[in-house]
Amino acid sequence: MVQGQSPAADEVNMVPLCSVFRRFLKRKGLKFTSERARILEAVLSKRGVFGPEELLDELRHGPEHVSKATIYRTIKHLQESGIITQVLLDAKQAHYRLSIGREAAGHLVCIETNRIIDFTTPELTELTNRICKQYGFDPVSYRFVIYGVSPEARKLHDAAPAEA
Repeated sequence: MVQGQSPAADEVNMVPLCSVFRRFLKRKGLKFTSERARILEAVLSKRGVFGPEELLDELRHGPEHVSKATIYRTIKHLQESGIITQVLLDAKQAHYRLSIGREAAGHLVCIETNRIIDFTTPELTELTNRICKQYGFDPVSYRFVIYGVSPEARKLHDAAPAEA
């Protein structure tokens, strides 16, 4: 389960992002298909972090089927165009996050339940800027991930009967 504090898709202007994506695809010699439009719309509706399988489950239903291969290829194109950023949170599957129109965020990941919580804090941005300035870097983005055990997972563990 993913929880985030990022704005909803209606707060991110889809028209400019659609134009950005169309121009990117045109430069690559690719078409902006109805399937790619549906995938872009689904990505823009996400709060926080999402995985390709989540998009696949969502886009399987509807008037027009979107294949797994199309989803993975489109995610790659969205990443290359700068619309989404890959957020590596576990070794099993890549996760992504909308990067345009969103504030940089950190993530809390429960190692028991795989629950992901996005959070923002000015201290992380300040620290990032200070470190970059110290080494002469221009900050573009950052990743901050804390792995731990959530209160829900602890409750489940504490409620489980002890094995003899």
